[in-house]
Amino acid sequence: MNTGLFESFIKNTLKEEFDKILHLSLIKEESVAKKTYLTMNEITERTKLKTSTMGDLIRRRAMPHLRVKSRIIFIEEEILPTINHYKKHGWTDPDDFWSVSNVIKELEDLRNDEEEPELIEEAIRKIMSDELEVFSDEIKNLINKNNNKGHTLLTVKEAANYFRVSTSTIFSLIHEDEMPHMKIGSKFIIVLEEAEAFLWRETAKKYADTGNIYWTRILERIEYEEKKRKAAFDKAMERIGDL
Repeated sequence: MNTGLFESFIKNTLKEEFDKILHLSLIKEESVAKKTYLTMNEITERTKLKTSTMGDLIRRRAMPHLRVKSRIIFIEEEILPTINHYKKHGWTDPDDFWSVSNVIKELEDLRNDEEEPELIEEAIRKIMSDELEVFSDEIKNLINKNNNKGHTLLTVKEAANYFRVSTSTIFSLIHEDEMPHMKIGSKFIIVLEEAEAFLWRETAKKYADTGNIYWTRILERIEYEEKKRKAAFDKAMERIGDL
């Protein structure tokens, strides 16, 4: 790519992506919509399902939840489809969605996927978009924090309240499980989105390690998406270095 054309492309792309971020910032009141987590007891009270049935739904239907050490927490709107399916069909599978053979085929497709190489322009645009979103979120989070609105940086106590566990559990996740965090002076700060992503991956891995095919599908999908993002970034950086 001609150096002058490349510089022009970078400049125009940067402006387009930054304008897009600014536009989205104006139409969003909050940068992050915090979730409301419910405990197992709260869910069983609301759904009238037994704890044993909930356990089966978790294992046999990979119902979305997070494991925070020994505690299981749920986001109600994310688990309702599975609960409603169970109430309507029991353990039957009219849509063949839980077919083991279908899941195995999906896993094989993921493992054998050979994507066409991305154009350098597309890869650069994706990187710029991602970086500008982070930059924009950092600004909005700082503004929200100063205005005492919802922000994504949590103290250990705030994280404990959010994930419905004790502060000692959060400290254990930091020290023993290496949950993403920052340390400012003697204080630990939890980055909410990174903590949730970490817990989601660890939850999926726990079940996948036992051979559960449905959780294996979830874990491999997570790893597949991360691999794609890293490959696009590495490819773009390599091509930029050759220009």
